[in-house]
Amino acid sequence: MEKWFKICLLLCLFGVLKELRPSEPFLTQYLVGPWKNLTTDEVYSEIFPVWTYSYLALLVVVFLVTDFLLYKPVIVFEGICYIMTWCVLIWGQGVAAMQGVEFLYAAATATQIAYNTYIYAQVPLSKFQVVTAYTQAALLTGRCIAGILGQVLVATGLCDYYTLNFISLAFVSAATVVACFLPNVSQSIYFHHGVDQITSNDSTASETEWTLASVYQLLWIDFKSSFSNAYMLKWSLWWAFAMCGYFQVLNYIQPLWETVAPSGTNNIYNGAVEATHTFLSALATIAIGYAPVNWSVYGEPVIAVISLFEGAMLYLAGSSNELWVAYVTYMAFCITYSVLITIASSEVAKGLKQESYGLVFGINTFLALFFQTILTLIVADSAGLALEPPDQFKVYGGYYFVLGVVFISMAAYNAGRRSN
Repeated sequence: MEKWFKICLLLCLFGVLKELRPSEPFLTQYLVGPWKNLTTDEVYSEIFPVWTYSYLALLVVVFLVTDFLLYKPVIVFEGICYIMTWCVLIWGQGVAAMQGVEFLYAAATATQIAYNTYIYAQVPLSKFQVVTAYTQAALLTGRCIAGILGQVLVATGLCDYYTLNFISLAFVSAATVVACFLPNVSQSIYFHHGVDQITSNDSTASETEWTLASVYQLLWIDFKSSFSNAYMLKWSLWWAFAMCGYFQVLNYIQPLWETVAPSGTNNIYNGAVEATHTFLSALATIAIGYAPVNWSVYGEPVIAVISLFEGAMLYLAGSSNELWVAYVTYMAFCITYSVLITIASSEVAKGLKQESYGLVFGINTFLALFFQTILTLIVADSAGLALEPPDQFKVYGGYYFVLGVVFISMAAYNAGRRSN
C-alpha cells in the first residue's frame, strides 16, 4: 500500500469518527426537554446565533494558524473542541453554558479547514482529485451513519436524547485519538513554504520581519491571481451567498421542525431525514462528477433555476404546518445545494493554482459567514426582528429567489453577448 493512500485512509477514519454524532439531529429537542429546560426563545434567539458570530470571528485566525502550525495540531485541536463541546452540553446548565457550547462548536467547525487542506500537503499533485473525493465521502458517510444510528436508538427506545450525547462524546474522543497518529507535515503554503519548519533560537528580528512580509506577499499574490478571474469570481460569489443561506438553514431547521411538531406530539424522524439527504447528496455529487456538461455555458442557467427551486422549497417549508412537508423540502434543498456546491468547487479549482485552493475556500467561507452574520442579526437574533422559525424560512426562501433572479439576469445578458 502506497504511503499517500495510508495517510488518506487515516484521515478518512478521523473524518468518519468525528461526524459520528447521533445526538446532533435531536439537539433542539434535547435543549427544550427536561434535561436542560430551556425555552424555545432562549434556544432560537440567544443560543443558536452564537455559533454564527463565533465562527466568523475565528475563521481568519484559524486559517493562518493552520498554515503556521502545519495542519496536524489544528486537526487534533478540532477533536479536542468537539470533546469539550459535548462535555459542556452534557454537564452544563443554563443559557450561558449552552452559549459556551455554541462557541466551542464554532471553534471545531472553523478548524475543519485543517482537515480540508492537510491532505494536499501529504500527497502528490496527481492524487489531489481522488483524495478530495475520499475525504469528502468520509464526512458524508459519518453523517449518514450518525443519522441512522440516532434514529434507530431513539425509535426503539434504547436511548433517549440525553444518552445519545454520551455516544457522540465517545466517537469524537476516538476521532481525537486517531488524529494524534496522523503524520506530521514538514512544509505549508505560506509560513513554511520550501523551508524547514524549525527556526533556530538565534533567529534575528529582521529574519522574522522578512518571514511575515513574505507571508503577506504570498497571500496578496494568490488573492489577486485568484479573484482577478471574472469567471472564478462569479462562481465564488454564488458560493459565498449560497453557503450563507445553507448555514442559516442548517442552524434553524430543527427549530422549524420543533415549531411545526413540538416534541411529544408527533413521531420525530430527524435522524432518518439527515441520513437520507446525506446519502442521496453523496450519490448526486458522484453523479454530477461524471456529467459531460460545459458549465461555462450552462452554469448560470443551472444556478438560476436551482436557486429559484431552493427558494420555493424553503418558502414552502415555512408556510406548511405538516412535518413531512418540512422534512421533504429540507432534503430537496440540501441535495440540490450539494450538487451546486460541487460544481462551484470544481469550476473554481480549475482556474486556481493548487496552492491557492485553501485560501479561496477560506475567503469564500468568510464571506458566507459575514453575510450570515448580517442575516442572523436582522432575522433571528433577539436584538433584531427575532422572527419565529416559519417566518424565518419565508425570508430565506426570498433570499434564494433573489439569488436566482440575479443569475437569470446574468445568464440572459451573457447569452445576448454570445449571440452578437
